[in-house]
Amino acid sequence: MKLIYFGADAPWTKLLTDGFRRRNTHLLKSFAHSGYFDQVIAVHFSTRGKVLNAIFGKKDRLAAVSDVFVANVLSGGFKGIIFNKINQLFFRLQIWLQGIRKFNNPGNIIFCYWPKGYDLNRKIALSGHVFFDTDHNIIHDENLNISQQEWQEKILLDAGKRCRKILSSTRSMLDWYKERGFSNLYRLRNGIVPEIYMNLPELKKQFSIPVIGYIGTISKWIDYETYETLIKNNPQWDFPVYGPSFKTETYKNLETFKNVHFMGPVKAEDVPLTLKTFDVALNLYRHEPWLDVDSMKLYEYIAAGIPVVTLNYHPGLGKDFENLFFLAGDAAEMEIQIKKILDTKISVDYGKSFIMNSTWDKRVEKFQNDVIRKL
Repeated sequence: MKLIYFGADAPWTKLLTDGFRRRNTHLLKSFAHSGYFDQVIAVHFSTRGKVLNAIFGKKDRLAAVSDVFVANVLSGGFKGIIFNKINQLFFRLQIWLQGIRKFNNPGNIIFCYWPKGYDLNRKIALSGHVFFDTDHNIIHDENLNISQQEWQEKILLDAGKRCRKILSSTRSMLDWYKERGFSNLYRLRNGIVPEIYMNLPELKKQFSIPVIGYIGTISKWIDYETYETLIKNNPQWDFPVYGPSFKTETYKNLETFKNVHFMGPVKAEDVPLTLKTFDVALNLYRHEPWLDVDSMKLYEYIAAGIPVVTLNYHPGLGKDFENLFFLAGDAAEMEIQIKKILDTKISVDYGKSFIMNSTWDKRVEKFQNDVIRKL
């Protein structure tokens, strides 16, 4: 049995250099190292030149993942079933010419991440058991315009009809499918690589103690009103913010406060040491029915042994994380929880057992046992 993966951020060779950062790349890595598949193949849509280089270039036969590249032979201007079929045949020929065999087998597993990965798989139309991973709730994406939302919904519904299972880390995405009559659903939560958080040195803090930190994307998902109130009412604390901004300017109001420090993006390999400079870590997602994200940063906070104060942004939060968080409903409650932490010494083993049971390898192992082995 082969695993054919659509939706990796980059070729395997580049991931080994740049690091595994997002859910899709972590899952690919764990699938590759699970030992369950005869071969793991990552398919990438690319240019014709890249395809030719892949066909005639030297290949690493011992790599855990075999990268293959495909490109349209006919111009995108051509439309219709006939032209789609011709491109489909050429896609498969390109894969074969790159040394991959038995890739169009009905017993194979085809794993598609996000609509883009699923759409590429549809164009090649390989035989196999197809799984579609939405990651989080992507039907209520605030960053999409109306035409993008319509296309996204069409893809999601098509995947529901054609796939063995629809996967998501969020209940709300699976509930959306349930409301439309689908039952081929599976919750595959996010995870963590605990090894990179072990035996970290203690660092001198950049800011005056206490440090109330945030790391992650600065997006529309954050409750900036609550954040601003917390900052305004506590000038005695430093609030460093690490991460890139994404399609929002709302955070600009926070730049006026002297105790707020926007530090910019952090390299994946620097996240553990950055977290060790925090006294308290914050999570500030808005309370929305569709915003029940199983945030990777929450796992990272716990793995680093940093107490977490979070807005209670969805009803399953406490249960999901085994009541390890200090939950709050508003800025005043967040302040109370932070003071409680600062006055109480938290064990360095905070959340250790939870983290060891929440590795990406364990997530993939459970998925294979629950679903793939039963096909």
